[in-house]
Amino acid sequence: MSYKFGLILSMVFVVMFLLLGGDMMCLSAAYSYLDSHSISIGYLIAKSGRVDEDYISYLEDVYKVHFESISPTEPSIGDVVEYTIYRYYHPLIMANHDVKLTASRTTVIGYYG
Repeated sequence: MSYKFGLILSMVFVVMFLLLGGDMMCLSAAYSYLDSHSISIGYLIAKSGRVDEDYISYLEDVYKVHFESISPTEPSIGDVVEYTIYRYYHPLIMANHDVKLTASRTTVIGYYG
């Protein structure tokens, strides 16, 4: 009888461990997705040379991210633009609330033009 109880108890820990591993893999994939989009957004900002509200809302709609900060807001050619984007990830078992994934990047206006 005790071996059945031990088996059931160990299966609970195995399932929790598998869920945690799956959560870590999904979190890694979500961050990789955010990182690749941040590089693409940096290229588009450098090529277009503008970071006004219309262009930022366009990038947020296309890439499904949110901009946290952009400086400077009106750059000229050769200026360095720093921006931070974020997404929320809803974990399976790691936390009870959504996890905010952020990526901060810089780009030079007119570098690709």
